[in-house]
Amino acid sequence: MTSRAAGNAIAPRRHVRRRGVGYLVLTWWIALAGSTALAGSTLEQTWPDWWRAVLAAGVWGLNALVIYYWIGGPFHVTRIPFLSALFSLLMTVLGSGSYWATTQLYPTYRVSIELAAFFVAVCTLVSLLSAGLLIRIANHSQARPRSVTLAWRWETVRPVTILLFGIAALGTVVSIQRIGYIPLLSGDPSSLRVEFPAIAGVWFRLSMLGGVVVVLLAQQISARKGSWRLIVPWVASLGMVSVYGPRFFFALPAGVSLLLWDRIRSRLSLRFLSATLVLGLVVLTALYFWRQQDESAFILGPIGLLLYATLSEFRDLAWALDHYSTPGRLLHGATFPSFVVPVLPAPVWNLLGIDKEAILARNSAAILANEMGTDSGQRIGAFGELFMNFGWVGAMAGAVIFGLALGYLDHKSRSLDRDSLGHSLVTLVAAVTIFAQIGQLNMYASAITWLGYPIGLLAIVAARRVRVVETGVPADRVPT
Repeated sequence: MTSRAAGNAIAPRRHVRRRGVGYLVLTWWIALAGSTALAGSTLEQTWPDWWRAVLAAGVWGLNALVIYYWIGGPFHVTRIPFLSALFSLLMTVLGSGSYWATTQLYPTYRVSIELAAFFVAVCTLVSLLSAGLLIRIANHSQARPRSVTLAWRWETVRPVTILLFGIAALGTVVSIQRIGYIPLLSGDPSSLRVEFPAIAGVWFRLSMLGGVVVVLLAQQISARKGSWRLIVPWVASLGMVSVYGPRFFFALPAGVSLLLWDRIRSRLSLRFLSATLVLGLVVLTALYFWRQQDESAFILGPIGLLLYATLSEFRDLAWALDHYSTPGRLLHGATFPSFVVPVLPAPVWNLLGIDKEAILARNSAAILANEMGTDSGQRIGAFGELFMNFGWVGAMAGAVIFGLALGYLDHKSRSLDRDSLGHSLVTLVAAVTIFAQIGQLNMYASAITWLGYPIGLLAIVAARRVRVVETGVPADRVPT
């Protein structure tokens, strides 16, 4: 049973001095203008693209104003539009740091990293504006509230989760045996990880059910529907999807788990998120150097090592912005079919005479890798992929759609009860959407099919319809 009053229960809103935010941003802009006036002529000789960096910094001040004056409260760091903007800012800072570390090792390597910073700042601004617009419309709409929602039937979810855990564990063991080594620890010098699904066959797909188990266990723990002992299978399931090497397999279910805890049980503090980020970066960096055995990078020192292994996609974005700014190089939607085909399984496309694998092979990462002369996929984020296809116009149009998605997910996530099936799906889509800023479009669709489809199928046997009343008094259950 549930009620809309319970669904809307959130942490008390803190009082935010909005005028103070305006003064801070104004001070920031004055400092940028003053620094430019004093050092502009000197910077011109040593840093030709400094003005783009200044513009990017200025746009981030504007983003802060949009957040406080246009989107509005409640103000907490894990709110979906704010988290998306924070992700973009961290991507810019860490990505620029990674570029600096790269140039220390390879002094001749140069891309317009300042253009990438400006590009991301503007895309973030457009997305925040459109997110705020949708949120305002939704808050003032007179739409009739739903009287029925879907909630998990936990007594059914628990045994199904145990069953999926066993299937995923078996799939992982057989997959590793067929691959012949543990990619997470042994590295991937021949870029074989794209071949893992073919090498392991159906066992690889069964192993990927570990991500579904992670999400289901996370909601059970967050909703207090299971003991703390569930942490053990949660960690084991996260390990199953991590052994293949790609950080996306780890980051997505882990991020969904954190957001579920934040939405259902207790707000995550900025201090906790910062500590988790630093710890994660250190661990991922250590794994990177363990796998690659790149001893030359150790001359950078601890901070340089950390930056060098972090978000290399950002410098690839800078390269792509330069490369595809040349007239005639735009792809005009050539990568979009690879975004669509993951929605359906290969047998369905075969019935339509479409080779799914051939279309997937023409994704943005593969096309960009070919242009750059490398044999490993290069990811530049959804905005970068839109730029590859349609230039600035495509990127700005995509930022509008991206912002509308953030606004919808933000509005939707604040009206769900802790037992609601919607928490799993909305949180999953939100995490994938935010991560898409550094991934690629076909990864977005693939992630939905990877985690979203199994959860949707599980809902057929493990969900119940529940009446929602405005008074806060639970209504009787509606039989499924």
